Amino acid sequence: MPFCPQCGVDNPAGARYCDQCGAMLIPVPAQATAPASAPTTSVPAIGPTVCPQCGQAAIPGEAFCDNCGAPLSAPSRPVAPVAPPPHSAAPPQPVYPPPTPVTISPTAPAQPAPTISPVSSPPAAPPSYQAPPVQPVPARSPVSPPTPAPVSGRTSLAPSMLVVVGAGVPLPLPAAPQAIIGRSDPVSKFYPDVDLGPYGALDQGVSRRHARIFVQGGQVLIEDLDSINGTLVNGQRVLPFQSRALADGDQITLGRMLLRFQA
Repeated sequence: MPFCPQCGVDNPAGARYCDQCGAMLIPVPAQATAPASAPTTSVPAIGPTVCPQCGQAAIPGEAFCDNCGAPLSAPSRPVAPVAPPPHSAAPPQPVYPPPTPVTISPTAPAQPAPTISPVSSPPAAPPSYQAPPVQPVPARSPVSPPTPAPVSGRTSLAPSMLVVVGAGVPLPLPAAPQAIIGRSDPVSKFYPDVDLGPYGALDQGVSRRHARIFVQGGQVLIEDLDSINGTLVNGQRVLPFQSRALADGDQITLGRMLLRFQA
């Protein structure tokens, strides 16, 4: 007969839960000899009892259901029948009383070690020093391109000349402090001091008043008179109304006409 590990009461064969306390029963194998007859307690027949938990019929007088262990004193309610466990299910495990919880008193937190403040000492005075005197850097003058050495005492363009490159025609400059270089225009009755018209000046973009060549400080200079096609000296453009010094052999370009200056 199943033996209750909780209260020690023998239960009917086939019961899985104790009729007395509802604990899960431990199956006990049948003995060869019949146990001594124990005095039976008469249980009044109350009639068939149904488990309110699983709906299984219970023996009158039982306090707990043999099928699910539910107390039979609870009001019955319709519950869907529970299928019996398969034969391969593991045997029920005995129910033991829950272990008594052990209360562990918390350990008091360790007290931090007392801090020892260092002995404060007066701050040391910063070292006194003097910055070395700053030596002034001499300013550098901009490097200017070398200019031709002026001819001392020169006040006239003569005996200098302009040579038309390609044609090889020399054009002497007048014995005057300055001269206008361009091409003549009979309609406006303008005739420059150095006329380049007979050498194809119109087709090569030379203006009527193209440039001015003059003597200043004993040096020959050339100045563009805001011409349409501009003036170049050795391939460098001469800005309008800004002079450029000339040296012997310099190449002068008026429009597309190439000249050579001979001092």
